[in-house]
Amino acid sequence: MSKNKKIKFNIVDFLVLIIVVVVVFAASAKFGKYNVKTEESSETTIEYTIDINNVRDYSLDAYQIGDVVYDSLTGVNIGTISKIDSSDAVTYENSEKGEVIKVTNPYRKDIVLHLETPGTIESNAYYANKSIELKVNSQKAIETKYIKTTGIISNITVE
Repeated sequence: MSKNKKIKFNIVDFLVLIIVVVVVFAASAKFGKYNVKTEESSETTIEYTIDINNVRDYSLDAYQIGDVVYDSLTGVNIGTISKIDSSDAVTYENSEKGEVIKVTNPYRKDIVLHLETPGTIESNAYYANKSIELKVNSQKAIETKYIKTTGIISNITVE
């Protein structure tokens, strides 16, 4: 004897089904095709500079033109180095008279990295690879194949 069991669908089953659908949709929006981080996704080239202050000579030597720079927090490509400027670091020290004086330190360097990246421009915001926001005077943790450091974005231009 086989008994035909009826499947009952109640409100709890309906709520569980709705929650599963919402979670799947949210995950696909977060990690799926809506959040693509590809370099070829934009036609606009953004050029910007990052100032890195008071570093040693070997830190300067670690940067090379053509190196790819990544955001340290996310690992996303945020540009390629197109130019490197450096100068002796300028620091402030106390003199014997108790005054604060500006001193150049030949053993330390101030670096300006010029970067180019494909990006997008939205209302008052620049995005490298559609995902990393670039703001003037913001601190950015960056890394290349050879070095990891922190700098300040000082200038942004669009080509």
